[in-house]
Amino acid sequence: MRTARGVISIVIGVAPLLGTLTGCTPSRYLNSAAFIEHDIRASRDDIETVMFKASILVPARDILTLDPLRRALRPGEAWNIDGQGVPDSSFYTNRGLEELTPERVAIGPCTMPPPQPPYQIKKVKIGGGGNLGFIGTDTLGRTFLVKLDHPDFPELGSTASIVGSRILWALGYNVPPIFLVTVEGTGDERFDGRRATAALFLDDVRGHFHFDWFRHRRELRGLRLASAWINDTDRIGSNTLVTVRDGRATYYQIDFNSCLGSWQGRPKDPWRGHRHAWDLLPLPPNPPPPIRSAALGRLAADFDPLRWHSQAPNNAFNHITPADAAWIIAKIRQLDRSHIEAIIAEAKLSNPDDARKLVEVLIERREAFLSLAEDTYGTVPHGMTNARYRPTCVE
Repeated sequence: MRTARGVISIVIGVAPLLGTLTGCTPSRYLNSAAFIEHDIRASRDDIETVMFKASILVPARDILTLDPLRRALRPGEAWNIDGQGVPDSSFYTNRGLEELTPERVAIGPCTMPPPQPPYQIKKVKIGGGGNLGFIGTDTLGRTFLVKLDHPDFPELGSTASIVGSRILWALGYNVPPIFLVTVEGTGDERFDGRRATAALFLDDVRGHFHFDWFRHRRELRGLRLASAWINDTDRIGSNTLVTVRDGRATYYQIDFNSCLGSWQGRPKDPWRGHRHAWDLLPLPPNPPPPIRSAALGRLAADFDPLRWHSQAPNNAFNHITPADAAWIIAKIRQLDRSHIEAIIAEAKLSNPDDARKLVEVLIERREAFLSLAEDTYGTVPHGMTNARYRPTCVE
């Protein structure tokens, strides 16, 4: 009896602390308003803190508050539903079929002139795996984050960035303009002549956001399946940005060089996409998918969208319901082979076989979603919360 009372006391004492650290009670305003214009939340946590909160504190809080059990018994619908979908918002823009031509999708957010060399380097950066890059300005005075491809995999990271960002843009998410460039005019032999991506620096940045804050927004729940399609295993809070202009916030998804078969510009480890970084199980497939080429990395065509995992737990992903899934699957269905071919052509792969392989892999992964819609979600009307619900939707 004393032991039981002690456990209860610990739970009662720890739960408020975890709630304070993670934001236990979700904000109704932040999870239901279309455009966020007050009570704007942004974080300056470093990546280690983001990972710790997402992997340890948030799951611990949810276990103490019995949230996984509640979701399994009665999944709650998103709070920002507008009819069968979501309205345009600080997070999302509905793109009509008339806008989604292959030519327009290939451009994505890059409607401005591309970077104009020579570049003036302001800061040299070394990213994951020792990959080089820099922050620099072009002749028009615009600032870009330039990420070079790894010398052993000279098209891998840039292809992932171009393709991943264009697909998420086409699905309606906010992404910054990311251009494919050949670096010129820096006067630094480490950079000049190298293939890279140049991402426009956004103005008025407040920080990034934690997905847990917005776990009741349909567009962020649905992002789970969009990320699974493009194998965007690094879709975590540190790869977001919050900007504020004229009192209104815009929430961006950034950094896509860990999409497809790439992990920070190198081929993905076999376990990525199959478990979280700090998990011991489940084990990756045996044998693992092969590295397709230096430009494509490790990307399986045959996969289960419901069992795909991101680098760290994502609590918005965890709250996905059949209606959320049906909504994003309908968006994915709008992008057909012509769109995918146009996007991959924008990556300018030097080997035509690599381009063809990547088209076919993305088509096959897309078919997995369409099968999912028919087999699992096809009978779920928008607005129902638990019809034919499968617990594997929850990480």
